[in-house]
Amino acid sequence: GTSTHAPDDVDKHSGSDRHQQPPSRPITLEQTEALETPDFTEMQSKAQGADSGNMNDGKMKEDAKTTTGKKNSTETADATMDLQLHVEKLSIDDEQKQLRERVKSELIKNGYYDEEFCTDEELNRFAKARNFDFKKVYNMLKDAIEWRRKANPQSLRPKDVEPESLTGKTFVAGKDKYGRPVIVMDSGCENSKDHNGKINFLLFNLEHAKRLMEGNVDKWVIFIYLDKFSFFSAPPMKTSLETNRCLMLRYPERMGHCFLYQPPSLFSMCWKAASPLIDPRTKKKIHFMNGSFEKGSANDSKLTDIIGDNWRSLVGVDADYSATKARGYDHSKYWSNVEKFYSTGSPNNLEETKLDSEAPKMADGPANPAPTPNLADGPAQPAPSPPGAKLAQALR
Repeated sequence: GTSTHAPDDVDKHSGSDRHQQPPSRPITLEQTEALETPDFTEMQSKAQGADSGNMNDGKMKEDAKTTTGKKNSTETADATMDLQLHVEKLSIDDEQKQLRERVKSELIKNGYYDEEFCTDEELNRFAKARNFDFKKVYNMLKDAIEWRRKANPQSLRPKDVEPESLTGKTFVAGKDKYGRPVIVMDSGCENSKDHNGKINFLLFNLEHAKRLMEGNVDKWVIFIYLDKFSFFSAPPMKTSLETNRCLMLRYPERMGHCFLYQPPSLFSMCWKAASPLIDPRTKKKIHFMNGSFEKGSANDSKLTDIIGDNWRSLVGVDADYSATKARGYDHSKYWSNVEKFYSTGSPNNLEETKLDSEAPKMADGPANPAPTPNLADGPAQPAPSPPGAKLAQALR
C-alpha cells in the first residue's frame, strides 16, 4: 500500500511545532499551542495603555488623539496597512517556493497529498506559520490533512449546524473595506452544551468565510464580544482548547485582525505573562478594547481605520444585548440567505445577506478583482444572471 511514514529527514520525535527560542528557554508543543493563538477564555484586556478606552466625556477627544498617536501605522492607518500581514495572500520568494514544492512532493510520496486542499496558497500559509522549516511545515500539514479527512469541515452545510446558530453566537456579518469577511462572536449568547455541535458550528463559519473571500483577500477579521463573558456560561476547557487548535493549527495565517470587545479584567494577567513569548506577527493582529465605543471615541476611530465606516452596522455594536439574540442578528433573515447561498451558488456578496441593515460599500479600500466565487467545496454552481439576482429578489 501507500507509504505513510514521515520523510527520512523529518525528526519523528520532534514533530511538535515549536517556535525557535534560545536554548535556555525551550518551549513545548503545549506551550506553543497556548501562545500562538491566545486562549480567550483565560485572558484579560490591558487595563490601561494605548488600547484602553477608559475615558470620560470631558476628555474623550483629547484622549482619542493621544491614543491614536501612539499606534503603529501598520496597525491603524489605512494608507500604511501592512497588507501582507493583515489582508492579502502571502507572497514568497523562489527559495521558499522550492521548500513548498519539497513539502508537496513528500506529501505525495507518503500518501497525504490532497489536491483540493493543498493549493499553493494553502501550502504557503502553513509554511509561513512554521517559518519555512521543512520538518515543521511537513508535520503540520500532515496532521492537518489527517484531521480534515476525519472532520470533513468542507462538507458541513447549513442544515448540519442550524441548532447552534439560533442565537447568532457566531456568524459572518459581512465584509470590511478590504473585502475581508468579518466573523462576529458573542460569548453572552451561548445556547448549547454539545461539544461536537459547537466545534462543527465554528468550522462551518470558518469554511463559509473562506468561500466568501475574493481576489487577493486571504484573511478574515474576528470581533469577539466579551462584555457579558461568564465562567458559568463559558464553553468547557475541552471546547476552548479545540477551538484554539482549529484556529491555530487547521487555519494558520488566516487571521487578519482580532478585536476583543470589553474583555474582563482577568484576561490581562494571562496576556501580559504570555506576551513576551508570542510571535510579534500575532501580537500585531490582536487588539484588546475597553472603554467607550461612542462615535468619535478612540475605539470608534481605530475600528473605522481598520474595518471601515460600516464597522458599527457590521458587528451590531449599537444594538441592545440579549442572551437569546446576538447584537445585530436576525436569524430568520440571515439563515435563509445562508441557505440560499449554498443552494443557488450566489456570488460572494455579503451585502445581499446582511442582517437588518445594509452596510455601505467602501470606496477607499484597495480594489479587489471579482473572480469566479471559490465554491469548490460546495455543490455544482449554476451561473446566476444577473449575479445575485435571486438573493436580491428574495430580500425585496
